[in-house]
Amino acid sequence: MNENITDEKYIGLICNGEFNAIPDFKIGELFESFFDNINYNVVKTENEVFVDFTGEAICDDKPCTILIKFFIEDNVEDFEISEVKVNDDILNESEILDLLEDIAYVGGAVMEEDKFDYCDGCIDGDCANCHFEDDEEDEHDNDDNEKQ
Repeated sequence: MNENITDEKYIGLICNGEFNAIPDFKIGELFESFFDNINYNVVKTENEVFVDFTGEAICDDKPCTILIKFFIEDNVEDFEISEVKVNDDILNESEILDLLEDIAYVGGAVMEEDKFDYCDGCIDGDCANCHFEDDEEDEHDNDDNEKQ
């Protein structure tokens, strides 16, 4: 963690950044189109920096508060989503992708799903622990069982 970097720089990294799957649209602009009562908060631990975004939206026809926690990489040029909560519920990968697709749509963008690589279980391309891989394996297992 670089002590010389201001909170405004960390927040600017997120607001002026783009999601891989939503190119040409700044995150800050997308969030302003989708959320009300927007707030950014920088959280520094001993070795890590996070930018917590909070905003209000309508979820299942009810008001909700959404937290998107961004982990700032050591180079202070890259970031990744580390957690998303709707009220107190932590979203899984599929739910996060659905939310980002909704945010993109309201902001006038189309999410390019093949470019979105959010999966916190994947390590070096191995998705053995990934939510999406588990679904595919279950379907494959069912196919094998039907053949027997």
